[in-house]
Amino acid sequence: MSVSTKSALTLKQRWAYSLPALALALPTLPFYILLPVYYAQVTSLTLVQVGGWLMLARLLDTISDAVAARCCDRPLGGLGRKGWVILGALLAAPGLWGLSAPAEDAGGLWLLGFSTLLYTGWTLIQIPYTAWLVSLADGPRERLRLSSGREALGMVGLVLSAAWPALGGWLGWSAEQVFRYLTLTALIWGGISLVWMLWVLPQPAALQEKLNWRSLFSLAPQRRLLLVWWLNGLANAVAAVLFPLIISGWLLLPDQSRGEYLLLYFSAALLALPLWRWLGHKIAQPRLWCVAMLLAIAAFAVLPLLPASASIYLLVVLVTGATLGADLALPHAIQATVVSWEHRRYGRLQPALHYAGASLVIKLSLGVGVGIAPLLLSLGGWQDGAVEQTDSARWSLVVIYSWVPCVLKGVAVAFMWRFPKLGSATQLC
Repeated sequence: MSVSTKSALTLKQRWAYSLPALALALPTLPFYILLPVYYAQVTSLTLVQVGGWLMLARLLDTISDAVAARCCDRPLGGLGRKGWVILGALLAAPGLWGLSAPAEDAGGLWLLGFSTLLYTGWTLIQIPYTAWLVSLADGPRERLRLSSGREALGMVGLVLSAAWPALGGWLGWSAEQVFRYLTLTALIWGGISLVWMLWVLPQPAALQEKLNWRSLFSLAPQRRLLLVWWLNGLANAVAAVLFPLIISGWLLLPDQSRGEYLLLYFSAALLALPLWRWLGHKIAQPRLWCVAMLLAIAAFAVLPLLPASASIYLLVVLVTGATLGADLALPHAIQATVVSWEHRRYGRLQPALHYAGASLVIKLSLGVGVGIAPLLLSLGGWQDGAVEQTDSARWSLVVIYSWVPCVLKGVAVAFMWRFPKLGSATQLC
C-alpha cells in the first residue's frame, strides 16, 4: 500500500473520502434524537431512566476515545491504519442492529450494552476517518474544502435521516419498522462506501510512535477549542433531546410532525453549508463560528417570549438549522490547523490523538445533555406519560429548550472570539 502525501486529490478520491460520511450520518437522528422517547414508549423505562442509561453509555464510551487516541495513529497489523476503520465497522454493525428493535423485556442493560457496542465501533471508524484529513490536505483552504465536502455528504445523510421518520409516517410504518429499515439501509450503504474508500485512498501518512498525551490539554489553542466544542455541543444536545417534546408537548402537533421539522432543519443546514464554506475563505474561521453561534442564540432567545405557533417555530428551525452547517464544518477545519501548527512548532504530528480529544468532549456534551435535559424537565413539573401537561410544565419545557442553549453558546462565543493566531500563513483571527 502506498502512503499518502499532501498533494491534490483526484475527484474520484474526494468522492471516496466523502461518501462514507453519508452512511455514518444516516442513523443519527432516530438513534440520537428519537431513541430516548422511543425507548420510554416501548419499554418499561421512564424517560429519565433512559437518559441515565444513555448518559452512562456515553461516559463509558470515553474509554473508546482513549483507546482510539492511543492506537489509531499506529497500524493495525498488516491492514495499516485503515484496519481500525474495519474493526470499528465490525463492532458498530451489531450494536446498531440490537438498538433498532429492543426485545419485549429489554431493560437498561440492553440499552447500555448495545449502545456501548455502537459507540465504540463508531469511534474506531470516526477518529481515523476524520484524522485522515490531515494527511490528505495541506493548508486551511484545502482542509476546509475537503472537510466541507465530507460534511456536505454527511448533511445529505442527516437530511435523509430526518426524512426517514416522516416517510415512515406517510407509509404507515411502526416505530420499530422505522428503526429497522433505516438500520438495513445504513449497513448496506456503509459497507459499500467504506470498502470503496479503503480501496481507493492511500494509507494515512506514517506518524510518530510515541504520542504526547499532554498536548491534548497543555496547548492553549487546543484547550480553548475543546472547551468551546464541549459548550456548543452541550447546548445542541439539550435542544435535541427536548425537540420531540417541543413538537408534541408544546406545539401540540402529531408525532409524525417531528420528522417533518427535522427534515426542514437539516435541509436548511445542507443549503447553508456552501455559504459557510465560502465565508470561511473570507473571514477568520473562529470568528465566523462565533457569528453562527450568535445567530442561533438570537433565534432561541425569543422563542419563550412568543406564543406556541408552528409558523414561528418553523422560522427558529430554519435559522438554527442554517447555523448547524457552521457547527459541522468549521470546528474540524480549525482542529486541522491546530494539528498542523503543533507539527510546525513542536515537530509532533498526531492527528488521531487530537481528533480523539475532540470526539471525547463531543461525547461528553452529548452524554451530559441527554442526562440533564430530562432531569431539568422533571424538576420543571413535566410528568412522563401524562395525557396533558400543566401550563407551567409546558413553559418550563420551552425555557429549558431555548434559554439553556443560549447561555451555553454565549459562554462558548466568549472563549472563541479571541482565538489565537497560529502562524503568519494562517491568520485565524
